[in-house]
Amino acid sequence: MTGHSMIEAGEFRDRLQAPALLKLFDYWQSVRGARPMPTWSDIKPENMAIVLPHIWVWRVSDADEVQLRLVGESIYQALSRDLRGKTPEDLYPASISAEIRTRLLKVARLPAGNLTVGDVFHDREKIGTGERLALPYADSRGRGVIGASVLAPLRDPATGQPRLINPKAFFTLVGAEAWLPLVPDAA
Repeated sequence: MTGHSMIEAGEFRDRLQAPALLKLFDYWQSVRGARPMPTWSDIKPENMAIVLPHIWVWRVSDADEVQLRLVGESIYQALSRDLRGKTPEDLYPASISAEIRTRLLKVARLPAGNLTVGDVFHDREKIGTGERLALPYADSRGRGVIGASVLAPLRDPATGQPRLINPKAFFTLVGAEAWLPLVPDAA
């Protein structure tokens, strides 16, 4: 996690660039109302169709166990495997999984929204730039994090076309983080 700052909702929204992430944020804001976060039952997939293929949802238990609840169809097809029930440690090297776990717990427990914008890497190779939005929700089994990520691959200098990337690889987004506090004194 590179730099981070706590900002208000209007500025947080203004930093979102990807249309799918804007749709997710606006929808999440509308269903949460005046509460810190919506419940899982408030979230209706048909109201955020643009983001569904790229969505990921983590469940965070009261004991801070973090597991994937679901992933969007494009993620599932690209990776050709079911990720439900997997933990950050199942999917990423230890150094990266620790950062992911910390971020997810912070989003779910503070609660707070998180936006990260920066460079995307596969191993140590920069493959593009990206944007990730993570937002909390509550349910009867604890809390969770709903979000999505977008990737703009680097272009091949010779052809101008996006470089081919391994769709089955897991990527790391490194960049500045902005946090949206959802309760007083969440900072």
